[in-house]
Amino acid sequence: MLKRFSTSICVLSGALIGTFGIGCSTENQNLCVDKFTLRSAKIESNDAAMVRGDQQKRLFGAVTIEEHKQRIGQYYQLRWNLLDQPKIQNWDRKVQIVFRYKQASTGSTIKTASKTYPSGTKQGKWAFNNIGQDYAKGGRILAWRADLIYGGQIISTKESYLWSR
Repeated sequence: MLKRFSTSICVLSGALIGTFGIGCSTENQNLCVDKFTLRSAKIESNDAAMVRGDQQKRLFGAVTIEEHKQRIGQYYQLRWNLLDQPKIQNWDRKVQIVFRYKQASTGSTIKTASKTYPSGTKQGKWAFNNIGQDYAKGGRILAWRADLIYGGQIISTKESYLWSR
Protein backbone atom coordinates (compact mmCIF):
# COMPACT_ATOMS: atom_id res chain seq x y z
CA MET A 1 0.00 0.00 0.00
CA LEU A 2 1.27 3.46 -0.84
CA LYS A 3 0.59 6.56 1.17
CA ARG A 4 1.73 10.11 0.64
CA PHE A 5 2.23 12.38 3.60
CA SER A 6 3.05 16.02 3.18
CA THR A 7 4.15 18.13 6.09
CA SER A 8 4.62 21.18 3.95
CA ILE A 9 2.29 24.10 4.27
CA CYS A 10 4.32 26.02 1.69
CA VAL A 11 2.70 24.45 -1.35
CA LEU A 12 -0.85 24.90 -0.07
CA SER A 13 -0.35 28.44 1.19
CA GLY A 14 1.48 29.34 -2.02
CA ALA A 15 -1.43 28.02 -4.06
CA LEU A 16 -3.93 29.94 -1.94
CA ILE A 17 -1.95 33.16 -2.17
CA GLY A 18 -1.47 32.75 -5.91
CA THR A 19 -5.09 31.82 -6.60
CA PHE A 20 -7.05 33.91 -4.14
CA GLY A 21 -4.50 36.45 -2.96
CA ILE A 22 -4.91 35.28 0.63
CA GLY A 23 -2.88 33.29 3.09
CA CYS A 24 -2.90 32.03 6.65
CA SER A 25 -0.22 34.45 7.80
CA THR A 26 2.31 36.90 6.48
CA GLU A 27 5.17 34.81 7.85
CA ASN A 28 7.81 33.92 5.28
CA GLN A 29 8.30 30.19 4.86
CA ASN A 30 12.09 29.81 4.91
CA LEU A 31 12.07 26.03 5.31
CA CYS A 32 9.65 23.45 3.93
CA VAL A 33 9.78 19.69 4.47
CA ASP A 34 7.93 17.29 2.15
CA LYS A 35 7.69 13.59 2.99
CA PHE A 36 6.88 10.66 0.72
CA THR A 37 6.64 7.06 1.93
CA LEU A 38 7.09 4.22 -0.55
CA ARG A 39 5.69 1.10 1.07
CA SER A 40 5.56 -1.24 -1.91
CA ALA A 41 7.37 -1.60 -5.22
CA LYS A 42 4.07 -2.46 -6.93
CA ILE A 43 2.65 0.47 -8.87
CA GLU A 44 -1.02 0.79 -8.04
CA SER A 45 -3.19 1.72 -11.00
CA ASN A 46 -6.07 3.03 -8.91
CA ASP A 47 -4.05 5.54 -6.85
CA ALA A 48 -4.11 9.24 -7.52
CA ALA A 49 -2.01 10.33 -10.47
CA MET A 50 0.37 12.40 -8.29
CA VAL A 51 1.04 9.47 -5.98
CA ARG A 52 1.59 7.13 -8.90
CA GLY A 53 3.99 9.68 -10.44
CA ASP A 54 5.96 9.95 -7.19
CA GLN A 55 6.16 6.17 -6.97
CA GLN A 56 7.38 5.87 -10.56
CA LYS A 57 9.96 8.61 -9.92
CA ARG A 58 11.39 6.72 -6.92
CA LEU A 59 11.48 3.40 -8.77
CA PHE A 60 12.94 4.79 -12.01
CA GLY A 61 16.00 2.83 -13.09
CA ALA A 62 15.42 -0.08 -10.70
CA VAL A 63 15.31 -3.23 -12.82
CA THR A 64 15.56 -6.22 -10.50
CA ILE A 65 13.33 -7.10 -7.56
CA GLU A 66 16.27 -6.48 -5.22
CA GLU A 67 16.75 -2.96 -6.61
CA HIS A 68 13.03 -2.31 -6.09
CA LYS A 69 13.28 -3.48 -2.46
CA GLN A 70 16.24 -1.14 -1.89
CA ARG A 71 14.05 1.82 -2.89
CA ILE A 72 11.29 1.13 -0.35
CA GLY A 73 11.31 3.59 2.53
CA GLN A 74 10.87 7.26 3.34
CA TYR A 75 11.92 10.20 1.21
CA TYR A 76 12.26 13.72 2.64
CA GLN A 77 12.84 16.82 0.57
CA LEU A 78 13.91 19.95 2.42
CA ARG A 79 13.54 23.20 0.49
CA TRP A 80 14.91 26.45 1.90
CA ASN A 81 14.96 30.10 0.91
CA LEU A 82 16.74 33.03 2.54
CA LEU A 83 16.04 35.67 -0.11
CA ASP A 84 13.48 37.59 1.98
CA GLN A 85 15.52 37.71 5.19
CA PRO A 86 15.96 41.36 6.22
CA LYS A 87 18.46 40.39 8.95
CA ILE A 88 21.00 39.13 6.41
CA GLN A 89 23.01 41.95 4.84
CA ASN A 90 26.21 40.12 3.89
CA TRP A 91 26.11 36.69 2.32
CA ASP A 92 29.55 35.79 3.65
CA ARG A 93 28.52 32.88 5.89
CA LYS A 94 27.72 29.26 5.21
CA VAL A 95 24.22 27.83 5.25
CA GLN A 96 23.59 24.49 6.93
CA ILE A 97 20.54 22.22 6.94
CA VAL A 98 20.41 19.84 9.92
CA PHE A 99 17.94 16.95 9.95
CA ARG A 100 17.53 15.10 13.27
CA TYR A 101 15.37 12.02 13.50
CA LYS A 102 14.32 9.05 15.64
CA GLN A 103 13.73 5.64 14.09
CA ALA A 104 11.42 2.86 15.24
CA SER A 105 14.15 0.38 16.25
CA THR A 106 16.52 2.88 17.89
CA GLY A 107 14.07 4.22 20.48
CA SER A 108 14.93 7.68 21.73
CA THR A 109 18.36 7.79 20.07
CA ILE A 110 18.59 10.88 17.88
CA LYS A 111 20.41 10.48 14.58
CA THR A 112 21.64 13.47 12.61
CA ALA A 113 22.26 14.21 8.95
CA SER A 114 23.33 17.58 7.60
CA LYS A 115 24.34 19.40 4.46
CA THR A 116 26.44 22.56 4.30
CA TYR A 117 26.25 25.05 1.46
CA PRO A 118 29.01 27.58 0.62
CA SER A 119 28.69 31.24 1.51
CA GLY A 120 26.61 33.22 -0.94
CA THR A 121 24.01 30.47 -1.38
CA LYS A 122 20.56 31.95 -0.85
CA GLN A 123 18.20 29.06 -1.61
CA GLY A 124 18.26 25.38 -2.39
CA LYS A 125 16.90 21.92 -1.73
CA TRP A 126 18.25 18.77 -0.18
CA ALA A 127 16.90 15.23 -0.28
CA PHE A 128 17.26 12.93 2.73
CA ASN A 129 16.27 9.31 2.14
CA ASN A 130 15.66 6.56 4.70
CA ILE A 131 15.76 3.62 2.30
CA GLY A 132 17.56 0.33 1.75
CA GLN A 133 19.45 -1.14 4.72
CA ASP A 134 18.85 1.96 6.86
CA TYR A 135 15.10 1.48 6.49
CA ALA A 136 15.25 -2.32 6.83
CA LYS A 137 17.35 -2.28 10.02
CA GLY A 138 16.41 1.02 11.66
CA GLY A 139 12.76 1.06 10.68
CA ARG A 140 10.68 4.01 9.74
CA ILE A 141 11.30 7.49 11.04
CA LEU A 142 8.84 8.26 13.81
CA ALA A 143 9.84 11.84 14.64
CA TRP A 144 12.04 14.45 13.00
CA ARG A 145 13.24 18.03 13.24
CA ALA A 146 14.82 20.17 10.51
CA ASP A 147 16.84 23.34 11.19
CA LEU A 148 17.97 26.00 8.73
CA ILE A 149 21.15 27.57 10.10
CA TYR A 150 22.91 30.64 8.73
CA GLY A 151 26.27 31.53 10.25
CA GLY A 152 25.62 29.46 13.37
CA GLN A 153 22.18 31.03 14.02
CA ILE A 154 18.96 29.07 13.57
CA ILE A 155 16.80 30.93 11.06
CA SER A 156 13.90 28.46 10.77
CA THR A 157 12.80 25.15 12.26
CA LYS A 158 10.21 22.59 11.21
CA GLU A 159 9.40 19.50 13.22
CA SER A 160 6.99 16.60 13.14
CA TYR A 161 4.12 16.33 15.56
CA LEU A 162 5.82 13.56 17.58
CA TRP A 163 9.14 15.40 18.03
CA SER A 164 9.80 16.05 21.72
CA ARG A 165 12.19 18.64 23.00
